[in-house]
Amino acid sequence: MGITEVTVEVSNPRDQTHWQKLDLIADTVAIFSVIPRSALDQLGITPYAEETFHLADGSEIRRPMGDVFIRIDGKARTVPTIFGEPTDTPLLGVTALEILGYAIDPRTRKLEPTKMLLL
Repeated sequence: MGITEVTVEVSNPRDQTHWQKLDLIADTVAIFSVIPRSALDQLGITPYAEETFHLADGSEIRRPMGDVFIRIDGKARTVPTIFGEPTDTPLLGVTALEILGYAIDPRTRKLEPTKMLLL
């Protein structure tokens, strides 16, 4: 399986006059997105909680979380996001993908729009 890199723009949900462009790895196993704390600090985004996360190797880390406005191809939504440390890989998690209405095509590894279902 290959890696899918997605260029996104992020902004503070309370002040969408400033946007920052970032390259994130789309990770359909990760629940939440991870965006570098330095980028979120520059946009004035503050965390509202701190959570414990379990890593693939069984270890645990604590990270702050906050809401971030993420835009892909002109479509933007507010998504819960982890404030990443310099050692954390910047990710676009499945929650953000679903909220924005995108999925990763497993054959092509490309970002594709999905149907927004209301069941």
